[in-house]
Amino acid sequence: MMSFPSQLPPSPVARTIRWAAALTGLVMLIASILGIVFALTPAAGTGPDTMAADTALAQARQPGNAHANGKIPMDQLVQVRLGRFLVPEAASAFTALSQAMARAGHAVQVNSAYRTLAEQEGLVKRHGLLAHGGTAAPVGTSEHGLGISLDMTLDGAALDWMFSNAGAFGFSNTVAGEPWHWTYTGEG
Repeated sequence: MMSFPSQLPPSPVARTIRWAAALTGLVMLIASILGIVFALTPAAGTGPDTMAADTALAQARQPGNAHANGKIPMDQLVQVRLGRFLVPEAASAFTALSQAMARAGHAVQVNSAYRTLAEQEGLVKRHGLLAHGGTAAPVGTSEHGLGISLDMTLDGAALDWMFSNAGAFGFSNTVAGEPWHWTYTGEG
């Protein structure tokens, strides 16, 4: 009687190759699952909980923390541009910074400064949360709500000037990926 190759028992080499292929597939599956888990897990110090803790820590040592975020009475703020307000210490530092920028030949345009809770809520609705791919901080955690941050329109030369000189006036760029966002930290 004739035997077909599929009816013959596999040779030791064929069995070894099959086991090796199965184990390789299993290892690749496990590596893929671990890679997906790793990609979806925020790095230490970058997750929303850590960012909120960092923001809370920063708020605790900043001017403007005498009141809850977004609840500073308007009579305790200083207007730095038409409709744009900061707490007095930040406003004073910004006035000096903007005068120095002007002397250096740079225009200073402020797009946003203090934000009430209602304004923060509106931004979250319009732009989404940072943690979900949007551009807004969670309501009640924005540095703008402390009256210490402002957003400015800066061309390349003005931006270079800010990165080189803003620290001398106590301002830092505190939000990665937002070169227009500057916060008064008081550290100079």
